[in-house]
Amino acid sequence: FFFIEKVVNFTNRNAYILVAVKGTSYCTSVVTAWKLLVRNALQVAAVGIVADLLIWVGKLSIAVACGVCALAMSNMSPYTDPSSDSYLSSQVMPVVLSVIVGYIIATIFYQAYEIAIDTMLLSYCEDCERGQGKASFAPPLLAKVLQHRSS
Repeated sequence: FFFIEKVVNFTNRNAYILVAVKGTSYCTSVVTAWKLLVRNALQVAAVGIVADLLIWVGKLSIAVACGVCALAMSNMSPYTDPSSDSYLSSQVMPVVLSVIVGYIIATIFYQAYEIAIDTMLLSYCEDCERGQGKASFAPPLLAKVLQHRSS
């Protein structure tokens, strides 16, 4: 069931992107999205792998930064003075919680970037389909990076 859920989520995400971009019905968008993705499978895979890697690095760096900030704050005098009401006997729990919360919040915010990446990729693929293999409206840098090669 895990695989079926992933396929349905992937289909829904790309179909809703095409519904928003083109204004077509859901069923038409599902068919169009699958056709675009199958015809441009190598580009979709390459962009997906690179995007997932960069997003993961971003999430990890935000989580680490939260942990470092929590560690720095827990070393301040109110938290290290045993006579203080806010004394921390161990810094582990605040740091671990900060890392976890930082990763969760980064995941939530990076979902917007994931949808933006998918939208640009689907728009680029649609542009290449309409232009018989050459992107007409894509920014030059995007067209150069994705360089669509039709067989």
